[in-house]
Amino acid sequence: MYSFLEYGDAPEPVKKIYDDIIGCLGNEGLVDYFKVLGRYNIIVLDVTWNTLKNILLGGELPRSLKELVFIAVSNEKNCSYCTDIHTAMCKLLNVNEGDIQKILAKGTNLNPKRVKLSIEFSIKMAINPGLIVESDHQTLLDAGLTKSQIFELMALVSLVNYSNTLAQGMMIEVDQKVVSLLNDV
Repeated sequence: MYSFLEYGDAPEPVKKIYDDIIGCLGNEGLVDYFKVLGRYNIIVLDVTWNTLKNILLGGELPRSLKELVFIAVSNEKNCSYCTDIHTAMCKLLNVNEGDIQKILAKGTNLNPKRVKLSIEFSIKMAINPGLIVESDHQTLLDAGLTKSQIFELMALVSLVNYSNTLAQGMMIEVDQKVVSLLNDV
């Protein structure tokens, strides 16, 4: 239903955002998700990219944990596009294949414990944030997360929900280059 705006066809303002994406994520980071946004709404592209860049790539929590959260929440919410994109990113980051498979299988026996608890908290928050209680926060604090890191985790979950909504609404298929990464890495 929606078509992509390839780099070579993009006007300069979109190319500037594409260049930032490529600069931060490499060529494999300019996925069809961004190319659809680039074609139809530069404001949404800009906001989406800058939010992803600041929350997913920046902050205190390790990028590998954030990618695992992205997979867990996307998988729980049946967003195959985001699940596959972030599984590929985990593989590029050399995240333990066993951990990726446990998350895809919705397993709960993850290590270290703070990863397990962060994933559980994130899924609970993504599905029904109204069910989050003080003891959920305390469990994360007891596992060694700081309050700042908990806020980062909550922002990440909000970002995953946002990204899942856009990807599912755009009805795009997983990029062929991502499928190749999933099979090759």
